[in-house]
Amino acid sequence: MDLGSLALADLHIHMHEDDPPHRGCSVEEIVEVALERNVKLIGVVEHYPGGVLEYYGSIENYCIQVRKQIKVAKERFPEVEVLLGLEASILTVDGELNIRPEEARKVDFLLVGMHHIPAGGKCLPYEMKGRIGVGDVKGNPEYRSFLRKFNWKDLIEDWQEATLSLMRNPLVSIYAHPVQWPLVVMRKFLPKERWHLRKIEDLIPPHIAQEIFSNARKAGIAWEVNNGYLPVEYRVDNKYVGAGNKRGENSWSGMIDLFRIVGEYEVKVSLGTDAHVPMELERVGRLANAIELLRLAGVSKENIILKREQIRLCGT
Repeated sequence: MDLGSLALADLHIHMHEDDPPHRGCSVEEIVEVALERNVKLIGVVEHYPGGVLEYYGSIENYCIQVRKQIKVAKERFPEVEVLLGLEASILTVDGELNIRPEEARKVDFLLVGMHHIPAGGKCLPYEMKGRIGVGDVKGNPEYRSFLRKFNWKDLIEDWQEATLSLMRNPLVSIYAHPVQWPLVVMRKFLPKERWHLRKIEDLIPPHIAQEIFSNARKAGIAWEVNNGYLPVEYRVDNKYVGAGNKRGENSWSGMIDLFRIVGEYEVKVSLGTDAHVPMELERVGRLANAIELLRLAGVSKENIILKREQIRLCGT
């Protein structure tokens, strides 16, 4: 796959940093850096509800303020399209999100990631939904208590069920960092001899893949390929891959095979850096590793989102 001189898209850029003092960046500043990388379709997001409520007070204010910034950026850089989005979370295996439909429809597109252990399945009771997150695993006693008891096979089946539920959700535009959670659990909490993800079939066997990706293709939901996914030995750019990714914490040899299957089912693919600016402003638009992963996986450029009309907008 050779994208050549085609303009690129970075559809996962956060306008604030995750860590204190939570500095922010303007849309105009993001666009200026993106253009240096030939990125002409940009998706700016905040985490919902945390970032939206913390920085803007309400989703209404978020939309008003950021759309004003998008208008200013468009006047200066008319060749760039900027979309307003949110990054929400799936809470349960049957697809419950942490955002109401009427809220999601206020933005252009919705990224959804698995930031918590999905409840209501084999691993976690429904009443625990949203309580055990991936981001704070080291200091979360509930997470450690859970991990002492969990069955790996059950964990993977819950991931599969939750993922299939997402592929049937009419609000979802992009499945963000789709296999991050199983990798985090495996690498941070299990000794290497208990690493059960040796090949792609350990995560998503053929009959499950057929169901998940057929639904994704039918719905037009894109699977995100993050710039940190490419296994370290294949990297073409190791400078700006994000915290932890320099050591390959979010990469896995099975990623290439995963996106090979994505390509075979002709599922859309979304490029994203997951940059949190301004601290990670230099990450914006640096997509060489993501593109190399898709090349190795044999994904057709026709399946990569590079224009607005290729994105499934909220509620469509």
